[in-house]
Amino acid sequence: MSANCAADRPAGRADVAEALRRAGSLLLITHMRPDGDGLGSVSGLWSSGSAAGKDCRVLVPDAVPGRYAFLLAGCTVEPPGRFAELAGQVELIVVVDTCSREQLGPLAEAITQHRAKVAIIDHHATADDIGTAVWSDISAAAAGVMVTELLGDLSWPVPLRAAEALATAVLTDTGWLRHANTDARALRAVGKWMEAGVRLDELYRRIYQSDRPERLRLLAAALDSLRLYLDGRIAVMTLTRDDFQRTGAFEDETEDIVQEPMRLATVEVSVIVIVQRNGRLRVSLRSRGRVDVAKVAEGFGGGGHSDAAGFRRDGEPGELAKEIVARCAALLGE
Repeated sequence: MSANCAADRPAGRADVAEALRRAGSLLLITHMRPDGDGLGSVSGLWSSGSAAGKDCRVLVPDAVPGRYAFLLAGCTVEPPGRFAELAGQVELIVVVDTCSREQLGPLAEAITQHRAKVAIIDHHATADDIGTAVWSDISAAAAGVMVTELLGDLSWPVPLRAAEALATAVLTDTGWLRHANTDARALRAVGKWMEAGVRLDELYRRIYQSDRPERLRLLAAALDSLRLYLDGRIAVMTLTRDDFQRTGAFEDETEDIVQEPMRLATVEVSVIVIVQRNGRLRVSLRSRGRVDVAKVAEGFGGGGHSDAAGFRRDGEPGELAKEIVARCAALLGE
């Protein structure tokens, strides 16, 4: 199948492009705990759509992490409480980087009520029926790759800030082109934005070399909690509320900490269990490939990709960790 076609919905790309072309006003949304791909894709659409004469609004259902604040500089980010009002005003609601009700948090039910004018751009396997124009492409390395291709289809102007945002989307979701999902299609997208003037070294410094000292202390706390199972093949870390209070770190500063145990040669699966401010547990999982962590997450009501997934649930961190280890061990044949 052509890299330019959706893996499981060939008409989806054309459907979404046509919806974007026809709409004069857009409400752009991404998921809870927004990451570089979701925010970069939304920012790219906002900047390019505005340059094309569209009335674009952005709504994020959760706090924007500090490392990605630059992506929406100059853009008014609407709070979730304004969704009903804005949804009634715009011609098209565009949900980017998710098609999961759970990941939309407080917006889930309200978006479903406006399903007739919802367009989806997503590359995850987990999908709920929340839109009518849906481009779901699990072969895409990032939503940013898909948005890059859509902007080409639409021939919308792409300001430098849009190019930087979309490069950020692809680079962060591929581990700066190191992860297994990095393919020729992702490289073409990044190459296109480099030709437009994006400096990858400057983006890297802005995103990964601007941490607060508190974040490093939180990383130290996570590594101190590291436990290895099955001869080092499964790594589990835990961050408690005490860890956040002691270090002064924010919850949005936990991004990528789950990747740290993957430095060990033996580790096949890395898990981090985080106690959120509301007491619920948030779990992130990463895999080298032998374990499909999306299947593990789905067993707990979550989802994601085969090598990167997550979920939220109530419970006690230690007991939940034991359940996760048992399920991963079963998939490893133990």
